[in-house]
Amino acid sequence: MTKKSTAEEQPQQTAKAGDGGIAVTGGIHAGRDVIMGDQYNDFRQQVARIETPAEFVAQLQALQRELAALKEQAGLPPQQAKEIEVVEENVQQALEEAQKPEPLGARITSTLSGAKGVMESLSGSVKAAVGLGAVLAQLIQVAFKLFG
Repeated sequence: MTKKSTAEEQPQQTAKAGDGGIAVTGGIHAGRDVIMGDQYNDFRQQVARIETPAEFVAQLQALQRELAALKEQAGLPPQQAKEIEVVEENVQQALEEAQKPEPLGARITSTLSGAKGVMESLSGSVKAAVGLGAVLAQLIQVAFKLFG
């Protein structure tokens, strides 16, 4: 005996493109992971696996690329672009310190903390800043672990 589907049991599904996203009405069934919004889960997982100063340097360089892409975002007001440049400078200073033969952990963590503060101030107006601020927080913890 087979059951017949009725229109009442099957919700109507529609999708519209707008504002760079898709609005869906009706039922959504996800079989695995669902990522919503601007999330930097992969980047965070990579930061969590850092074990050596060389890996730390590589992640700071990856963060620099993310910041450069954020700064080039269409419609970004000049003031926010300048604030992202401040963060880029802080990350560059932390990178230079981490590459020294005897890096000062306190200098790295304080510089990254300053960058994190600026990213948090942007988080209300630049959605991607929230994720990068969280990445900076993780990098501060890793720097403390690696460099003291």
